[in-house]
Amino acid sequence: MATRMIDRNAHRWGAGISAVVLIIGYVLDVRVIVPLIAVALGIGTFLGVRYSPLGMAYRFVKKTFKLDIPVVPEDEPPPRFAQAMGFAMLVIGTIGFYVLDSGVVGWTFGIIVAALQTLLAVTGICVGCEMYLFGKRLSARGTA
Repeated sequence: MATRMIDRNAHRWGAGISAVVLIIGYVLDVRVIVPLIAVALGIGTFLGVRYSPLGMAYRFVKKTFKLDIPVVPEDEPPPRFAQAMGFAMLVIGTIGFYVLDSGVVGWTFGIIVAALQTLLAVTGICVGCEMYLFGKRLSARGTA
């Protein structure tokens, strides 16, 4: 069964946008940013990365400014898993803010996600994707 493909550039762009927004939210202590980015990552997790508002922003900018950026295809499952991990961490951060009334818990998880998103945007290294692939290798070794 063939997996769906996404554009790696859109994945990196979305990571950059979410990292910048989370960092600005942290600096200005705008806590609602954490659940908003969680929703964006949740959409990518549950509906597919191509439906993420972060990736849609990339496609909108690319089309609007007629940017000639070639599509770099990538299997969807690893980035989707990475978005699920980011979503889970930001849900914990949201619980930290709004249930535990703890800015420390909320921003700790928000900044961890921002750091991982920055790493992806700047270097192309997706820690969640690598975790997914590592898990696939482990499970394949266990069934051999």
